[in-house]
Amino acid sequence: MMAAVADPVQPFGRRGLCPALSAPMQTGDGFLSRVAFEADISPHVMVTLCGLAERHGNGLIDITARGSLQFRGLTPESACALAKDVLALDLPLREGLAVETSPLAGRDDAEIADGRFLAEEIRKGAGALALHDKLAAKTSVVIDGGGRLAMGDLLADIRLKAIRLEGRTFWQLLVGGPESKALKAGLVEPVAAAGVVLSLLVFLAEKGPFARGRDVDQQTVTAICGERLLGWGSGGEARTPSLPLGLMMTGESRFAVGVAPAFGQIRSADLAHLCERADTFGIDALRPSLNHSLLFFGSSSACEALREAAVASGFVTTAGDARSSIAVCSGAPGCASAFLHTHDLAAFAAEECAALLDGSFTLHVSGCGKGCAHPAPSLFTLAGTSDGLAFSISGRAGDPPAGILPFEQQQTALSRLARLYEKEHKPGENAAIFFARLGREEIGAALRQDNQ
Repeated sequence: MMAAVADPVQPFGRRGLCPALSAPMQTGDGFLSRVAFEADISPHVMVTLCGLAERHGNGLIDITARGSLQFRGLTPESACALAKDVLALDLPLREGLAVETSPLAGRDDAEIADGRFLAEEIRKGAGALALHDKLAAKTSVVIDGGGRLAMGDLLADIRLKAIRLEGRTFWQLLVGGPESKALKAGLVEPVAAAGVVLSLLVFLAEKGPFARGRDVDQQTVTAICGERLLGWGSGGEARTPSLPLGLMMTGESRFAVGVAPAFGQIRSADLAHLCERADTFGIDALRPSLNHSLLFFGSSSACEALREAAVASGFVTTAGDARSSIAVCSGAPGCASAFLHTHDLAAFAAEECAALLDGSFTLHVSGCGKGCAHPAPSLFTLAGTSDGLAFSISGRAGDPPAGILPFEQQQTALSRLARLYEKEHKPGENAAIFFARLGREEIGAALRQDNQ
């Protein structure tokens, strides 16, 4: 039996709720339901899911930063029907606590450790302790075995990252936030790793439904983990991960191709068409993946043929694509909190500011101050407000802005920024260095030029 439909549209301060399949969430374009997979599905199954998106919703599908699918434009009744139809497909759906592993885990010859078994042990332990309903809504655990795909930007309350040190494999324990901002708590032996994570989860559950990993300090972690927590150590074998885009060889005679819809959202008919092409090329498995992407698995020739088809259909297939340097939420009209048509502005920025969007930073375009698409600070952020388009330099969407522009000036302001970069950037200087050199005052002055 499906749970009762959640509250009305979430107010500003309730960003933490999750729109699960069994508990859809109301948004500006109807209700939203989310599904996540623990294993591959076939292109044929994805075509079926696209049909359900058309039948029960408005035909729009989001692929989230963690690789979940979101069905949009549902009603309370059609959300129930969608849940029934999805469950009837008997898919490998994730239930309970979010424990993330790389979509390439177990088939990536560059990984240090296969995190799938550890993740399953944590899921089972959390389920046996009934932790899911006691923890904050978006509590998550990341198990990063290393390898080709970058997982460091994913927010995690608890993170285990594989490291090889002096010929042995350990798990680095990090607590709270993305990897770059997390508390580096120490090393854990593989045999103790699941127990350490479960102990920390129990602690968070006992603190109540608002406690997060970022609230835990080193002294607390040490007290909870005891002798299972080793010293932090130094050095160790590292990997150079990448975005999951384009053709990649994951092992001997094993290939994958990563493609992404522009800005993480796509019409189900377009996705169904790509999956039908994948089927004709002989690709029999795919997985919604990190960074709003899809990974298809097959032979080298099949993957390359699909990559070419994806390019022709407007998908992003390379990290160098300007669109891959923009983090953007659904915006208006899809989100009731949004003051801005984010996808329209992002598409304009990708064309007008292509030279500026060189991969050295992420442009964050947010419909409001919640900043759902990029919770961490960004070098340049544009956010809709009731007063106009706020812009921030090295800040979050909800931070006090460096300035606010009238909405009708948004494209003009981006054009001025693009011209400033073309004129002022130095040879060999990327956009991130350019922003740092000019500083927020000069950047702000260029954006506000028509309003002075």
